[in-house]
Amino acid sequence: MRLHRTAALLLLPLLAAAGCGSGTGPGADTAPPAASSPAAAPSSSAPDRPSDATSMICNPYFRQELAGALGTDIVQPLAPTWEKRVYSCEYRYAQGSMTLSVKELPDAVTALAQYDGLRGSAGAVTDLNGLGEAAYKRADGTTVVRKDSFVLTVDVAKLPETFGTPPRSRADVAVMTATTVMICWQEHSS
Repeated sequence: MRLHRTAALLLLPLLAAAGCGSGTGPGADTAPPAASSPAAAPSSSAPDRPSDATSMICNPYFRQELAGALGTDIVQPLAPTWEKRVYSCEYRYAQGSMTLSVKELPDAVTALAQYDGLRGSAGAVTDLNGLGEAAYKRADGTTVVRKDSFVLTVDVAKLPETFGTPPRSRADVAVMTATTVMICWQEHSS
């Protein structure tokens, strides 16, 4: 667990300096879309689309931030889906893939119940301190984070044991990815 905290602490200044989704990096020619605060409950007036904060996990600006953090980029375009209030996309790399998903819930209490249910059915887990309001990783490295009325899952089961440049364990890749999402949500809620 100490390694995950250390990795997250080392990653935070790098991502903060990079300006998540700022559109100022190489190849960025337009400004990113504005994102709503993840603290805001999903809009009941537009249940047919995810919130801006949720949509961020599959947008081109976030993809660029993640590619920079992991040292590798996807080999196929992202194809986001929105079904039953779950927004997800698969990041396909030459060596494997990971899936990011966010479940939008009506409020923080419901999100807590969803998170607890997932945690209870996950088998042996390791708690991750300092990530969202609560977080854990499963035996395969997959990381689940609860933040406000959202439950983020970074499923790395289809990645090799080590991944990225420099090579990291897939569990570290999941924590780095979840940390990147949390930084982006924080940055865009300010």
